[in-house]
Formats: sequence, structure tokens, C-alpha cells
Amino acid sequence: MHHLRHTLTAVLASALVVAALAGAAPAASGPAAGWTKYTVRSTATGKIERFWVGVPPGLDADTKYPVVYFLPGLLDGDDNWKNALEPYLPRHKVVAVCPTVGGATWFMDSPHQPWMKWGTYLREELRNFIETRYPVSRQKGQRGVAGISAGGHAAFYQALTHPTLYSSVTVLSGTMDIRALAGTVGLEYWIGRRSLDTMGLYSNRSCVVLASRHEGPLPFALSLEAGNEDGALAQMRAFRQALDAKGLTYRWKLSPGKHEWAYWRTRVDEVLAWHAEQFEHNRREGLYGAEAEAGPVTFEVIKKPPEIGLSDEALRRLRAPWTEAADTTPIKTSALGASGSPVSKTDKARAEVKIGADLPIRGHDAALFVFRVTMTVATPVPQAGTVAMSGELRNGRHWAILTVPPAHLAVPAGNPDRKVERHARIVVQLKEPAPIRAGIVAAIQPFDADGRPVGEPAVGTCQPGTPKLELWPLSPIGRSLWRVTLDGPNALPVATILECRMEEE
Repeated sequence: MHHLRHTLTAVLASALVVAALAGAAPAASGPAAGWTKYTVRSTATGKIERFWVGVPPGLDADTKYPVVYFLPGLLDGDDNWKNALEPYLPRHKVVAVCPTVGGATWFMDSPHQPWMKWGTYLREELRNFIETRYPVSRQKGQRGVAGISAGGHAAFYQALTHPTLYSSVTVLSGTMDIRALAGTVGLEYWIGRRSLDTMGLYSNRSCVVLASRHEGPLPFALSLEAGNEDGALAQMRAFRQALDAKGLTYRWKLSPGKHEWAYWRTRVDEVLAWHAEQFEHNRREGLYGAEAEAGPVTFEVIKKPPEIGLSDEALRRLRAPWTEAADTTPIKTSALGASGSPVSKTDKARAEVKIGADLPIRGHDAALFVFRVTMTVATPVPQAGTVAMSGELRNGRHWAILTVPPAHLAVPAGNPDRKVERHARIVVQLKEPAPIRAGIVAAIQPFDADGRPVGEPAVGTCQPGTPKLELWPLSPIGRSLWRVTLDGPNALPVATILECRMEEE
């Protein structure tokens, strides 16, 4: 199990890169589907969510059409399902809904965080919104769900634990035993750290376990698919064994492919066709025809994520006069060269100096972190100029969360080959009440030789409701990469960075 957990984590971590590199699907002939992207405030999750809705051409507003909810994998971006479905949706009279919930939610309500109800979001909020705004049926027999990887687990979990909702379920490359990832990829926050006390919570949410406990036939048609080189193939086999042991019926298809969108994209047209066949069968046989009651629409649709910035306290700490600090903690930075690291305005090979630092930032709660930077700069030119410092805040897996634009540190005129110390302060703020709901802000403030702030701080933000922010809960540990360049109109032509010290205030 320990080996499986690490294997699956590595597989999932590669999914985002593969998705970005995968080629586009062949274009469909004829009219295209209409797609709308929504950004909403969710009552169930307490934060901003995003989703796509795709409508094939030629739908009659007075007719009720079937709908399929397509659930993403752990690291999918907003557009993976939408882009994969786009060429094929016009062939099928099916409305497609593609929620883009991230942050390792697995579309479950959290037993640990009372504000986190992503299962309720999917089952009630999103469904009521779609069934109110679009010409889709409220019948179970005309509603399906499909998911890849973690989304495959979510599709089966939601359909089995809420048997009145979906009549057809597709699992593509599902990570079907959540116990294998207990205490990792954000689940330590939503469900709990891996321990004897929490494994019961994971077991009760494992599709393998739920299948092994199920009595009677499945309350939906089930289609399972995987690639023959799929990183989740072992979990799919374990899931099938649990289904087989209970005599449960399902469709199984093994195709050439890996745990990546290059494979999943090849399966989209057949997945759509299979669901359309199930819907037609249900209509013909009069199955699952009772309509669900209409529920309230609680979404607040917004045009774009809200702007965020530094709090008054963060700004006060950032711009406080620079004095010798009596109580600071050194932070290890990546080593510069023995005689310093040169940087040049004209030599592309020496265009920047990179300085990495693991910052003592961690957690899911609101917090403010303050750091001091002391940089020793040497230059052979006598005139005054500047060096620019910019940065990138990352999570514990080195996935970029936000970028801080350049702040310019002034180097006064003087003798050639002079060495001067320059100072800057950095703040990182995890916003109230929690970064996943409110965002993250980072800023750099330069200081002059007298310890006074120079100019306005350079501020970078990760706004609530944006895809980058969803990466933070997967590994909420602050890592950073800082770049020193000679950009800007007053930049020195050449310099050497002799030292860069960082300390936590």
C-alpha cells in the first residue's frame, strides 16, 4: 500500500503537465456546440467555483434533454474536459457540465472542515442551477456522470451513495481506493491525517470498500475504462475484483494508453455515445422517470474573481523602517558562486541570478509572514543604477502559485568595483479566513541606505476562485524562487551578486 500511494501520487502529479502537452482532438464538421463558462460564489463550499456548460446545436428550449456531469482529475485545469468534449458534443443531444473544482476535493463533503461541502455543491447547487437555466430533464434516467482519475472515484462514490441521482456512470482511469492516498494531496485537511483514528473515514469513502459492501444490483449502468499502461490500472483491477465478488454488472474496456489526456481524449466520443444509448434505453423502457423536485438556486454568478491586496497590518509591517533586527531567524538560500554570481544586461547567458528559498510558510489558515533580504552587490561601473528583484511563490510541490513583479533596488554612484548592501522586505499573506477561500498576496519593498522605504511595493496576488489557488491545498508549504536581473530604464549594465541573506522577522 505504501508503494502504491507513492506511485499514484507521482502519476497524478504528472497529469497537469501531460494535459498541457496533449494535442488537440480532430475538429467536428457542422455547427459547433455553444459553451459558457461560469464563475460563482458557492454557499456549499464557501468559496468561488468555476464550471463550463456545453450545449449541442439545435436544442429546442421546450424539450428536456439529458445531461452528463464530467468530473476532472486531481490536477486538471479548467478546460481539459471542455476541450476534449468540444469536437464531439455536436454529435449528441446531450448537455455537458464540466465543474472545475480543485484543491483535492474529490467532490466530497468534508467530515473535518464544516464549511467544505463539495459533494453538496455537485449534487444540489450545481444541479439546481443547470436544471433551472438549461432545457435539461430532472429525471434520473436522463442524468449521467463521468470522471477521470480522482473524478472517476467521485463519479462512482456520488452515484452509489445518492442512488436517486444518476442512471449512468463512467469511470475512466479511476483512483478508486482513496485509502491509498490517505493523509496526502490535501486530504489531510479535508478528511484527516493518516492514522488509526482516521482510516475509518477513508474506508467509508473508498469506492473499493463501498463496492465490497454493496448489496443488490447497482442502481445505475456502469462503464469502466482504463489504458493498458495506466498508472491507475492496478486500482481499477482492485475495484473490478470488488464488483465481481458481489456479482455486480458493468462494462469494461481496456485500450492502449497511459494516465493522461492523450488517452482520455480518444475515449470521449464513445463515452458520450454510451451515455446517449443509456438515456435512450431509459426513455424507451420507461426507467427512472420520476422527476426530482426543483431546488433553490443559491449561486451568485460573478464576472471575475475579486481583487485582493495587502491588509493594513501587512502593509505596515512591510514598510516599517529598516533597523538592525535583534530577533530574526536565518533562512537557507541556494548558494551563489564562490566569488559571487554575475548578472549582465546584454549577456543572455548571465541575464539573471536565481535564488531559491524554502520559506517557513505552511498551513490552510490565515497568516502573515515577514522576511528581510540583505543583498550585497558589486559593480565595475561608477554610475548609479538599479538591480531588479522579482519572485515566484510556490507550494510544497514546487508548483507556481503567484508571481511578484520586479522591485528595483538602487545602487548609488561611487568608485568602480564598489560593494554595497541593499535591503528589501518581503511579506506573504494568506488571507482571511483561509487562503483557499480568500487568496494569497506577496510583496517586495526596497529600502534606501537610511532605512526608509523607496517607492511602492511590488505586489503579486493569487486571487480567490482562480486555478492557481487550487494548487495550494495539495501541499500548503511555501517555497520560493527569486530572480535578480538588470531590467528597467535605470538598470546597471553589469553587476555581481556577492551575497543574499534572508531572515524571518
